[in-house]
Amino acid sequence: MALIESAGAVLYTEDGGVRQYVLVMEKNGSFGLPKGHVEPGETLAETALREVWEETGICAILHTMQPVMVDEYPIAGGDVKRVSWFVAHYHDQTPLADPTQVLDVRVLPLREALRLLTYGSTRAILREVDRRLGDVRPRPKNF
Repeated sequence: MALIESAGAVLYTEDGGVRQYVLVMEKNGSFGLPKGHVEPGETLAETALREVWEETGICAILHTMQPVMVDEYPIAGGDVKRVSWFVAHYHDQTPLADPTQVLDVRVLPLREALRLLTYGSTRAILREVDRRLGDVRPRPKNF
């Protein structure tokens, strides 16, 4: 049994006082959050930022260099996948799916994002991050 390390981000922006989350449609048609395998020599935070960039074209800002949650689950062949989740945000950028990575990128308010996510564990992560982020505050001008 091997442990497969991955990292990803709950990526959001705020528009008109509404927090919106970025979802990606994987090549298998499932909707999730940007994530991927850790490459040799990479930190988990670097992996999360790289995967966000590769899958969405967004240059994100991490809230902290430490993961806020870790999810482990069995995968094919008896291996275990561990995903370290970070929280990241962005401003004034338009996500664009890289077709070599994902089929689609969507930016949605929480309720719609929760409906679209394929896996219950991912919905739980998104709900918890949204709870921790709290109420949306207007962004100051020139920020």
